[in-house]
Amino acid sequence: MQLDDLDSLMTLRRYVEIAHHIPGRIRLRFTSRLVSSLSKRRLSDLENLCAPDGYLRGYSLNTATGSLLLEYNAGALPPALLSQLFGPDEPLARQALADIHAILSH
Repeated sequence: MQLDDLDSLMTLRRYVEIAHHIPGRIRLRFTSRLVSSLSKRRLSDLENLCAPDGYLRGYSLNTATGSLLLEYNAGALPPALLSQLFGPDEPLARQALADIHAILSH
């Protein structure tokens, strides 16, 4: 993950709220305008990160409901970090992003 990607994620999180979260699955709700503007390149980047035994196992974008479901490895990527990343507290989100980046960089 590049520094530009991290900055983009911090900007994107302002338009996202957690619809529900259980370990291994987090559903994020977006504004409809944001969902419709997601580019195919961005989705292919996300798809390239998915692997059955990886950190990110799969995703499903539902433009009708404006949500993105991420399936992830809760044993390797602590659920609390994702809750913090997409939570309302900006400093906690930045720290969570740094922690996630460190995990993914190993």
